[in-house]
Amino acid sequence: MSRTRLLVADAPGGPHPSLYLPSLLREFTVDVVWLDVEPPAARTLRQAAVQAAAEAGGTVTAVTDPSAIHDAVARVQQSGGAEGIVAFSERVVHTAQALAWAAGLSANPPEALRILQDKRLQRRALASGGLVTPSVRELRTETDVARAVREAAFPAVLKPAVGMGSIAVFRVEQAADLAPAWHRARALVDSDLRIAHHAPALLLEEELVGDPAAAHDGLGDYLSVEALVVSGEPHVLAVSDKLPLSSPFRENGHVLPALRPAEEYADAVAVVTHAHRALGITFGATHTEVKLTPNGPVVIEVNGRVGGSVPEQLRLAADYDLPLNLARLSVGRPAELVVAFRRWAAYLTPQPPEGRRVVEAAPTAPELRSLPGIASVHHVAAVGAVLDSADGTASNLLRVVATADSPSQIFDLAAGLGEPGAFSTRPADPIRRNYA
Repeated sequence: MSRTRLLVADAPGGPHPSLYLPSLLREFTVDVVWLDVEPPAARTLRQAAVQAAAEAGGTVTAVTDPSAIHDAVARVQQSGGAEGIVAFSERVVHTAQALAWAAGLSANPPEALRILQDKRLQRRALASGGLVTPSVRELRTETDVARAVREAAFPAVLKPAVGMGSIAVFRVEQAADLAPAWHRARALVDSDLRIAHHAPALLLEEELVGDPAAAHDGLGDYLSVEALVVSGEPHVLAVSDKLPLSSPFRENGHVLPALRPAEEYADAVAVVTHAHRALGITFGATHTEVKLTPNGPVVIEVNGRVGGSVPEQLRLAADYDLPLNLARLSVGRPAELVVAFRRWAAYLTPQPPEGRRVVEAAPTAPELRSLPGIASVHHVAAVGAVLDSADGTASNLLRVVATADSPSQIFDLAAGLGEPGAFSTRPADPIRRNYA
């Protein structure tokens, strides 16, 4: 009896295929189309991981041009006849679902996919659905900027309508700062290979002010909700507590399950459920960020994908396989929707000070792996590397996943991984590197 065929669109930014492919291959024949855009060392690791699909009877197709991923996935689907198409990275998830929908497979409808990818459309849909949203204006031209200087309220947040990893997200303190910030953000977006092809507009949003009472015991004033959506119904798998942000909006990590008591996030979960229905989401994994404001929780954004580190964290904290369950949904099979946590898992991404910084001292990956609680090391900024806070969360000093039996162990580990501590940096010159 032949096994069900599954097509995976793989790209940097989501869980690594070495994490998710082994369990998929035990249940499916897997074809992989992968975006081959990483530096040599990372490329070698990804290539070796996806090759397991070919060794198990599937096919593997490398694509070096991000704009060619759509046609490559479509060709493999037409030739292989996969019964489901799945993706875990933000760089390819919307393409994968659009092709799945066109083929009559499980996916979100086209309008929902557009809303999930474009923050302009998402704000409008949330407001139309009766949810509280920040005011927003679109700044496509210098004329738009000049009008906003005269009319907008400050401080405000400047961000691309289509973005990744908080790139080109700036807090604009006063009207005089808007034009320089807009020009800088425009240059960043236009040179970023992940999003430049979308030519996204820049948005100026009302700043969401967090509730100081929500930022207690080392936690930030926002959280995220991880869910699987089945037939239009979101099933919450976990609530992740966030560590406080570094300026302007750079993430230092998150912990699941939530550390705060359930009564503190119950309203946030209700808002997220409402948001899914307002956006017309009917299928798949979602990662929704929520600001905890004095007037109640407000959706920052709903992402139609898994949170980047969430699959690994769920596996470590609860033995739950999110990629496998999403793949099952993609081919029309039932998924496990109940998660039983045994411990905590954290994704830690400590940030350097704001601006351009040169790394002067850093630990090695083996040194980090030897620390109690470290489960995996995904990245360590090398001595001599230049980190730019304008790159958003990608400016981090390191990316590790850790596990712990108590919250105090998580906080103790996080405190020693950044600067000062494991790293030291100094100011760099103001000339910005191109983001690869």
